[in-house]
Amino acid sequence: MNIIKRLVSVALILSFVVAITACGGEDKRKITLGEGDWESNRFQDQVVKLILENGYDVSVDIVSADTAIMIASLKMDKLDVCLELWSDNVVTYEDDIANGEYIELGVNYNDNTQGLYVPRYLVEGEDALAPDLKTVSDLKNYADLFENPENPDSGIIFGGPEGWGATEHLHKKMEAYGLDEMFDFRPIDSAATLAATLSGAYIKGEPWVGYYWEPTWVLGLYDMVLLEDSDYSDEDFANGIGSFKTVDVTIASTQSFVDENADLAEFFKKYHTSSAIINEALAYMQENKVEADETAKWFLLEKQNVWTEWVDDEIAKKVLKAIQ
Repeated sequence: MNIIKRLVSVALILSFVVAITACGGEDKRKITLGEGDWESNRFQDQVVKLILENGYDVSVDIVSADTAIMIASLKMDKLDVCLELWSDNVVTYEDDIANGEYIELGVNYNDNTQGLYVPRYLVEGEDALAPDLKTVSDLKNYADLFENPENPDSGIIFGGPEGWGATEHLHKKMEAYGLDEMFDFRPIDSAATLAATLSGAYIKGEPWVGYYWEPTWVLGLYDMVLLEDSDYSDEDFANGIGSFKTVDVTIASTQSFVDENADLAEFFKKYHTSSAIINEALAYMQENKVEADETAKWFLLEKQNVWTEWVDDEIAKKVLKAIQ
């Protein structure tokens, strides 16, 4: 790392530490959550904030930072909990855990699938146009169904922006599966535009096939089916073959936090969601045009069967009384 990058990193860490320590002076127990710049993390942090502040009488600070800054802050004991840490994105994760730099309280969720999706109405039901479309390889039999309006002699498969690892893999997959002989692969320049192509086709009940991932509001709002593929292996994937790997999204903390907050540590150990749960919450946020805090209230009121498993009855009653 050159001197400029080192200085930038130090400045970012210092600004993060200042943000955390600036709100002192209260006798009430206080914890800090690190928050990545994505909607699922914002939603989950607000859920935890409502539960801890109303159920445990704990003051919760939420500080936004990128993953590298959150990891550095955990190591410095300047951050208490990271609720949605994509462990595969932290090169040193396994070594950090083994060396006691921070600890893993549990896996938040690990069903974060991605790949080529089609609308369920296309493959299931009496009016399904492609009832035998089950796998990625099956697409070779349905190029006519996914006609490219700019090239009627070819089908079209949509992908994410160039530069994404998933897009690079799909370029290889097109060739490895022989799909490039009958389909045009079209990377889209932004996630928002990719969502718009899916949404536009779905609302009209038209065929669509392309790359998507979860958890996202899109897959919470639209009923999509992931096309099957062979099991993941490093060697196959490097050649464009097989499924995408799912990732353990973990809850990380410091040893000092656990030692000083046994009750809260137990709560975080029980905390567990899924892509389906988050998909639905993000879809609610999108449809109702509300922020993460309002979505968290909706979740706590409507999904009591989920979160009451994380706390005892007394805590649950306090939370519900406070938000109703």
